[in-house]
Amino acid sequence: MQEVQIKSSGFEAEFGGATGGVVNVVTKGGSNDWHGEVGLSFRVAKFQAAPRQYLTNAFPGAPVYRQPIKDGGTDEFPSATLSGPIIKDRAWFLASVSPQIRHTARSVTFINPNASTVIGAGRFTQTQRNTYDFLRLDANVMKNLRFSGSYTYNPISILGIPPAFGEELTTTVPSVTFPGNRVIVGEPFLNNRGGRQNSQNVTGGFVFTPTSKLVINVRGGYSFLNEKLSAYGVPSPVGITRFLCSSSSVASAIPAAAGCSRGTSTIPAIDQTLFDVSRRKTLDADAAYLFNAGGRHNVKGGYQLNALSNNVRYEVIDQVVLYYGLSINNRTGLPASVLPPTPGAIGAGLIQRFRRAGSASSRNDAFYIQDSWQPTSRLSLNFGLRTEAENVPSFIPGKPSIKFGYSDKLAPRLGFAFDLTGDGKTKLFGSYGQFYDRFKYELPRGSFGGEFYRRDYFEIFAGGGAFNGPRGNSYLNRSDPFGGICPILGQPQGATRCQFDFRIPSNAGLGIENGEIDPNIKAFRQSEYTVGLERDLGRGFLFSSRATHKQVDRAVEDIGFSTASGSEAYIIGNPGIGLAGKTAKDFGFIPLKAARTYNAVEVRLDKRFTKSYYFNANYTFSRLTGNYSGLASSDEAGRLSPNVNRFFDLPFIGFDGRGKPDNGRLPTDRPHVFKFYGAYSFDWADHFAWGKNNSTEFSGFTTAESGTPLTTRFTFFNVDNTILNGRGDLGRTEMYTQTDFGIRHKYKFGNDGRLSMVLDMDILNLFNESNVLAIFENINPGINVGATALGASSTAGAEALFQKQPTKDQILAYINANGGLDARYKQATTFQGGRSVRFGFRLLF
Repeated sequence: MQEVQIKSSGFEAEFGGATGGVVNVVTKGGSNDWHGEVGLSFRVAKFQAAPRQYLTNAFPGAPVYRQPIKDGGTDEFPSATLSGPIIKDRAWFLASVSPQIRHTARSVTFINPNASTVIGAGRFTQTQRNTYDFLRLDANVMKNLRFSGSYTYNPISILGIPPAFGEELTTTVPSVTFPGNRVIVGEPFLNNRGGRQNSQNVTGGFVFTPTSKLVINVRGGYSFLNEKLSAYGVPSPVGITRFLCSSSSVASAIPAAAGCSRGTSTIPAIDQTLFDVSRRKTLDADAAYLFNAGGRHNVKGGYQLNALSNNVRYEVIDQVVLYYGLSINNRTGLPASVLPPTPGAIGAGLIQRFRRAGSASSRNDAFYIQDSWQPTSRLSLNFGLRTEAENVPSFIPGKPSIKFGYSDKLAPRLGFAFDLTGDGKTKLFGSYGQFYDRFKYELPRGSFGGEFYRRDYFEIFAGGGAFNGPRGNSYLNRSDPFGGICPILGQPQGATRCQFDFRIPSNAGLGIENGEIDPNIKAFRQSEYTVGLERDLGRGFLFSSRATHKQVDRAVEDIGFSTASGSEAYIIGNPGIGLAGKTAKDFGFIPLKAARTYNAVEVRLDKRFTKSYYFNANYTFSRLTGNYSGLASSDEAGRLSPNVNRFFDLPFIGFDGRGKPDNGRLPTDRPHVFKFYGAYSFDWADHFAWGKNNSTEFSGFTTAESGTPLTTRFTFFNVDNTILNGRGDLGRTEMYTQTDFGIRHKYKFGNDGRLSMVLDMDILNLFNESNVLAIFENINPGINVGATALGASSTAGAEALFQKQPTKDQILAYINANGGLDARYKQATTFQGGRSVRFGFRLLF
C-alpha cells in the first residue's frame, strides 16, 4: 500500500479555512492500479408511505383534515466512479458521475371549497434531474511540490410543477394567459412549467515543502450559479397587468359596467426570474513553520479572499385590485382627515408593483496567524488572531454602503489540550473564540436599491368601467420618488392619490425619517466557550463530554419603523444600540437588543470498529433562549432572509400582548436529544460452513428528541406571528422519534476477490412514525389588530402602547368582536415525513 499524508490540525482548519484532519491518498496494491464502481439505486412509489394529511378550514364548519392521493413515479440514482494513474507514479485522476433523477406523478382533484363542488382534475407530472459530475486531478510535480485541481458540474433542471396538496382547494383551475389571449389550463400548463439552475465550480492549488520545517499551501476557486428553477413555462410579466375584482360585503356594489364579478381576475399571478447570476472567487494562501523555543511551535499564517458578485432581474406582474363599495381611506388605513374620499367615488383600488433588479459586487479580505505551542509533552496551547475587511455592496450606483475595516473584525482564538493522566488516554481540552459573519446579499438587495416595491392608491368613479381609470391614469405624470408620497394633491380624477414605498433604500441619503445606515455600525459577532474531557476506555471504547456556551454579542438587521406617509423605513444597524437604539428612544419606543444564547452539555460514547461492529451514542441537554433565532427565522417557519427577517421590522416586534419583551425559549429549542448510530458486519465464512466471500452489514440510526415550544400568536399591524402570552405558553409538540435502517450485502469474486457486488437497501423512518411537528398557533390570522382596537389615534401610538402596558385583554376583545378564534387554532398542521425505501446495487472493481 502506498500512502501520502498531508497533516493539519482541526484547530487550524477551523481557524484558517484549511482542510482539517489527515488527508490520505491511498492506492491499494501499488500507485498505478485502476479502481472504480458503477451502480444504480432507485425509489419506487409503491414502497413509499402515503403523504401526510393536511389541515384546512376552507369548508363550512369545523376544520377538515384531507388525505391526498399517493404520488406515483420512480426515482433513479445511477452512479459511476473511476480512478487511476495518468502518468505512472506522477499523476492520478478520479472521475465520477452521480445524477439524481426524480419522477413524480400526482393526481389532483380541484374542489371549490365555498360550494364543495369539483371544478376540475388532472394528473400532473414532474421530472427533476440533479446532475453531479466531478473530476479531480493530483500530481507530484516534484518531490516537494504537489498539485491538485477539481471541477464540479452540478446543475438542476425541472420539467413540470405539480400543485401542492393544499392547492387542490381553489375556485379556479391553474391556468395562464399568453400574449394573443392564448389560454392554457390545468395539465398542459403545469406539466410544462419548470426551470434550470446552472452551477459549476473549479478549484486548484498546490502544496510546497521547501524544507522539512516549512509548508506553503495555495488554493483558489471559481464558482458560477444561475438560479432559474421556476422561470420556464410562463409569459414574461414585463408590461402585463393583472386585475383582481373585489368589493365590500355587498356583492351588488359592483356595477354591471365593471365587467367583472367578486373574486375574479383577468389572468393568474405571474412571476419570473429572468436571471439571478452569482459568481464567487476565492484565494487561500498560508504557510506553516515548525521550530523549537521553550517547546515545539507550529506557527501558521495566511490570507483569504472571498469575492462575490450578483446580477439579478426578477419580475412580478403588476397587480391592480379594485374594491367597489369602499372608500380610499378604508383601503390605506389613513384617517379621512389625511386622505378624504372624493364625493362621487364608488370604490377604491391599489396597484402593487414589485421587482428585483441590479448588479453589485463585494469582497472580503482576511489575514490570520496562530501558534500551536507544545511547552511540555502533556500540554498543547493554541493562540490565534484573525482579522478581515469587508465591503457590503450597493445596488444603486454611487450610493454608499457598509464597510468594515480590519480593526472592526478582530477575532481572538484560544485553545488548550492537556494529557490529564500522562498515559495518553485522558485529554482535557477547552477553547474560546469570537466569530464574525460575512454579509449575504439578501440585505443589500432589499435595502440598498435591489428591490422595488410600491403601492399606488386611487379612486373608482362611475361610467369608466372597471379598467379605464386605473390603467389610464394611475401612472399619469407620476415619478417614483424614494419614500413615496401621501397624500398626492392636484391629480386628475382616477389618478394616484397616495403612494407607499416599502423598499426605501436605506443608503439613499434621505435623512433618518426615510432610513439610514448607522455610521458606527458594528459587525455581527458571536462568542463561544467550550470545555471537554475525553477518555480512552480501552477495547475500542472512547468516552467524551463537553460543555458549550454560545451567545450572540450583537446582530446586524434592518430595524424598521413606519414613516409619517405610511411607508416603511429601515435603519441598518445593530438592534437596540447605536443609531437604532437612539432613534427608538427619540420616537418614544423601548429599544431591544438581539439576544440568542445556547448552553449545552453533551456526553458521548464511541466504539471503534473492532470485532465486527462500531457505534456512537450521544445525549445532549441544552437550552436555546432569546428573541433572535439568527440568519434563518424560526419565528417565521424557517424564513431564509439573512439580516432582513421580521425580528425588528417594527417597534412592537419583540414584545408580547402583556407589554413585555418576548424573550424566551426559541422555536427550535429541544432540551433533550438522544442519538444512536451503529453498524454490525457479518462475515458469512466466520459463522457458516458456506458463503465464502459474502458479508452483510446491518446499520441503524435512531433519535429521540424533546418537542419544540408552541406559542400563541395573533396578527398585529399585518405581522401575523406577533406573540400574545409569551413564548411557549401552549407547551411543546410531542417527542420526536425516528429510526432508520440499512443493509449492505457484499459478494467478492474474480481473481483475489478484486471484484465485489454490493446490494443496498435503506429505509428512512422504519416504523412510519407520524409525530406532530407544528400546530396552528395564530388565534385568527384573518383579523388584523391595529390602532383602533387599542383605542390609539395613530400607528405610533398603538405601537408605543403595545410596548409599555398590557394590551392582551383589548386584543382578545377585538378578536372576539370580529369573528372570534379560528377553528384551526391549536390543531396539528405539520407531521413527520413518512417512510421512504430505497434499493440499489453496485459493482466495485
